[in-house]
Amino acid sequence: MSLFRSTRRAIAALALLAFSGAAAAQAQDRAAGAVRENGAAVLDYGIYAHSDLGLVEAPGDISGWRFTAANVRLLRRTQTILAQPGLTFGMRFRVTDARLIGKTLSLVIRFPRMTNPATGKSGVVLSDRILATGGLRRQLFRFDHMWEMAEGP
Repeated sequence: MSLFRSTRRAIAALALLAFSGAAAAQAQDRAAGAVRENGAAVLDYGIYAHSDLGLVEAPGDISGWRFTAANVRLLRRTQTILAQPGLTFGMRFRVTDARLIGKTLSLVIRFPRMTNPATGKSGVVLSDRILATGGLRRQLFRFDHMWEMAEGP
């Protein structure tokens, strides 16, 4: 009987800890001026600086590669990106709907038509599958090629 009570107390303590962690994350999001929509909070967006960690293969992407980054920090919050070689832009967000945590979600990004002249591969949408953890996520892009600098919304 005492094992059952202590197990129940431990579960209650863990639930309270998890709730406190979620509440703390939500408080941080509100303090950062996060925009909430569809179970997620966009914490910031615009132009970023970062440490470059190199490239990884991404066969589904138009270029066939993605850059990796560390020490990401927002330089300027903006919805307008003026194309410049090497410029990194995007957003940082957090999944906030507890019902989505642990599920695989689709992150869909639409962009002006781009065509890789080396491969002929073209597109207007990037769809990524992500595991919703409730932690900070980022989706960044960098202009590595002139053909990526397509005009449009």
